Amino acid sequence: MRQLAISLLAVLTAASCLLFAACGERGETASAVSAVSSAASAVSSGETDPTAPTEEDAGITAGNGEDLNNPEEGEGAGLVIPIETDSPEFDAKFKDNPIDAAYVAESADLVSTIEIVEACERYAALWEKEIEVGMEKLLSLATDDREQYQKEQEDWETGRDANLKALTEQAGEGSLGQIEAAGNRMDFFRARANAVLRELYSYDPDFTYAYDSDDSSAVSAAG
Repeated sequence: MRQLAISLLAVLTAASCLLFAACGERGETASAVSAVSSAASAVSSGETDPTAPTEEDAGITAGNGEDLNNPEEGEGAGLVIPIETDSPEFDAKFKDNPIDAAYVAESADLVSTIEIVEACERYAALWEKEIEVGMEKLLSLATDDREQYQKEQEDWETGRDANLKALTEQAGEGSLGQIEAAGNRMDFFRARANAVLRELYSYDPDFTYAYDSDDSSAVSAAG
């Protein structure tokens, strides 16, 4: 997740601490948020490595071929990248998902590179679980489009390793590179989960997440 590394660099320059350290200074936080917003805007405007996996690699397409995985421009001011689909109702539901809430809360206490990387890996595993459970529910409910969804999932799984490798290779070196690579991995699975859950929402607007925010062992056990 490129904005994590850039935000970290902004805070390091301003206060010689990592992005998620509890510095307690509103000015430092504002600088980090600004850096995140700029990075997200660059991603959404296409200013990325041409070898990086495309949004189509992570997403499901609707029946009309519309990509359901585009981050909205100018909304990258948080720790997680906003994703806008064709359904404002689903977007509101996904925005309040318990995994992002847990990630943001945990991030406030992360200080070292190792802690940040490990957190991103854990939450990547949680999103991967959402993909698995969400797809099972989708295939059980979808009748006419079941084969299409199954084929798209198989294609995504086939290209997963290559796409993750590309995301790792495009990350920088050193501590910032490690953070960027881990964040990219988390975003990769989160984007795919969003696409799967968007389709599930069409069949079951009241679907629940596999993640249980009341289970304190859920995050530590992931991955």
